[in-house]
Formats: sequence, C-alpha cells, structure tokens
Amino acid sequence: MADIAPELVFRLLGTWWRVDVESDDAARASATVVARGTLGVADTEATARRRMRDDLVRAAAAAREAHARLLLLQTELGPGDPMSATLTVYDDDRVRMSPAIGTAPERVLGVLEESLPQIAPDLAPTAVRRPFTGGEVVRVHRIEETVEVEDGAEFTQRRLVAQYWYPQPDSKQLVLVVLSTPLGDIPNALLSYFDAIVEVSRFAMPDPA
Repeated sequence: MADIAPELVFRLLGTWWRVDVESDDAARASATVVARGTLGVADTEATARRRMRDDLVRAAAAAREAHARLLLLQTELGPGDPMSATLTVYDDDRVRMSPAIGTAPERVLGVLEESLPQIAPDLAPTAVRRPFTGGEVVRVHRIEETVEVEDGAEFTQRRLVAQYWYPQPDSKQLVLVVLSTPLGDIPNALLSYFDAIVEVSRFAMPDPA
C-alpha cells in the first residue's frame, strides 16, 4: 500500500468558492454555481454571470495545465464586505530537491533560496521566510501590470501574485501555494493578509472518508 502524504489544510475567513480543476466540464459546472451564488439569477446579470463563468473556466484550465490540485476564489471578507482573491495549490512531483540534501525542512528551503537567483532571478530579491503552523515557508511576490479598457477608457490593472513554497514533511518535495488579487495597488496590506492565511495553515493527514 502506497504511503499517504499529508495535505495542506487552510482555515479561511470570509466567503470562498471551490472551482473544480479536474476537467473543463467540471470547471464549468462549479463556475456556474459560483457565478449564480455571487451575482444572483436575475436576467440583468446574465452577461456578468457568463463573463465570470468563462473567466473561471479559463483559470481552471490554466491551473490544471500547471498541475494544480486546488483552486479557490474569495468573494467576501465578510457579509457585505467584498474581496477578490484566489488561492491555488500545486502538487508536482517534479518540484523536488536533489537527493543529496536530505529531508530536513530547513535544508530544503535553504537550497531553494540558493537556487532562486538562477531559476527565478526576477523574484529572488523579494524572497523572505514566513511562518506557518509547523515551520516556515519561502515567499516571493511580483506585481503584474496589464492595460485594460472599460467604457472606452484605458487603465492599468495591477495584480499582486505571492508564491509560498512549503517543505513537504519528511520529503524533498516542495508544495507551492499561490495567492493572488487584482488589488495590486495596495501590495503591503494584501501581502500581510496573505501571510496571515499561510500562518494558520498546516499539514494534516487526509480523511480516509
């Protein structure tokens, strides 16, 4: 019987929706639920629902292509308090350190930090350690800028993307969690919010049921 690896568990506040990444059909079904739950079922919101559903299906396809196993969308911090963020977890057997380094989390993270200037030179200067329940992670982040057009006017959209690398317990493998938000104009506040999400996350054995 194959060993069962512990999985990341999150304690999330506010309203979060799961978008299925197994297939386009599964993603479309879950995206439809998200769009209706967020925007309602009024005919006047049909175009907005369709746009949201299509965006989520594309996001799920991109996540699946990158070997994601979980995609969550946040729409509220609390009742009547909107928030836009996504949380994606990637489990990829190719993200594994050299056999020579052992499985000590400190060593695994140390080798990752040493390699960042080669594998991600644009992100390496942002690398910092952050705590989670059970140890530390390495966080890097970037601001993605795109030019959008709304009602005939152009504006710059800034998206904050934060990557958190967790050392898988008793393994050379790293688990990647990506938190992102279109609220990139206030990156420091959002990085603190993302750090708080990571701080209370933990590895736990999956429920056999």
